[in-house]
Amino acid sequence: MEKLIPEYVDPFRLAEQNLCLDGLVKLVDMQRLRSSLLNPGDNDTVTVSLQFGMDEQKLPYINGHLQANLGLQCQRCLERMNYEIISDFALGIVKSYEEEKALPEQYEPAMVQDGQLALRELIEDELILNLPIIPRHEPEVCKVKLPQADAGWKQDESESPFKVLQSLKHKEK
Repeated sequence: MEKLIPEYVDPFRLAEQNLCLDGLVKLVDMQRLRSSLLNPGDNDTVTVSLQFGMDEQKLPYINGHLQANLGLQCQRCLERMNYEIISDFALGIVKSYEEEKALPEQYEPAMVQDGQLALRELIEDELILNLPIIPRHEPEVCKVKLPQADAGWKQDESESPFKVLQSLKHKEK
């Protein structure tokens, strides 16, 4: 069994030591994400790999990779759908908003409070950012079958609402 990622860490110490944290985070522990999930179980987890380090400018960073299979509710058929998230991210570790503004653009900020970084919140944020706006099965898989966009409907030029405008254009000449 893989170990669980700690909830809080000292990111500066981990970055100085170039450490990597690999492990799991339970979905049931993520309160904000749980409202978007369909019946998360105690065994549902996110696989996480976090590489801490210092870049050329001596800025502490985290290169992260996460993988999760989430149970969402399809908004077409209201049935369960599995949604896989595989995400890579690069975070610059900062203590203040001034440091955040000075971050190179390849990093998103990870704000440290009281010398600690909340890893579970950070991972939860990354998952929420990767959720679909409207969860839906692919049309060929969904139980609700929608009509094709133009099936059986052909526009006749004589019925065009712009035909009147066309005739006005010719009258002016």
